[in-house]
Amino acid sequence: MSSDKKRSRLLPAANVLQALLSNGKSPLSEQFTRWKLWRNWEEIVGPSIGKNSQPVGFSKGRLYVWVSSSARMQEMRFLVGKIKDKINAHLGCEYVKFIQFTLDRKSVPSLEESEEGLRDFLSKSPPSGDEEPPRDR
Repeated sequence: MSSDKKRSRLLPAANVLQALLSNGKSPLSEQFTRWKLWRNWEEIVGPSIGKNSQPVGFSKGRLYVWVSSSARMQEMRFLVGKIKDKINAHLGCEYVKFIQFTLDRKSVPSLEESEEGLRDFLSKSPPSGDEEPPRDR
């Protein structure tokens, strides 16, 4: 096989890492998906909804979303199907099965806290074997 054919098969490391984090079933890929959702929230759901809400948690297909007011929460309940479809389309899979809204602001991390949490998660050594890493949330 010629060296040109071998080179054409090589992919940049960033592309390989992106594919592993996006398509994997590891806890790291799940954290990456949640971070992408949080980071791109306004782009995914649009500026009006994005400025008045923020994803705060995820468990077993259920996305928890903080909403700025009870009136906005009522409005978003009418749009829950469209919001869920937009999220899943953006992520490329059926990641969110249900959305639950909350008025509890304490759970919403700032951008700095979120990026610090991701850095902390990435800096931990991977688990050995089949054990799960400890989860902070």
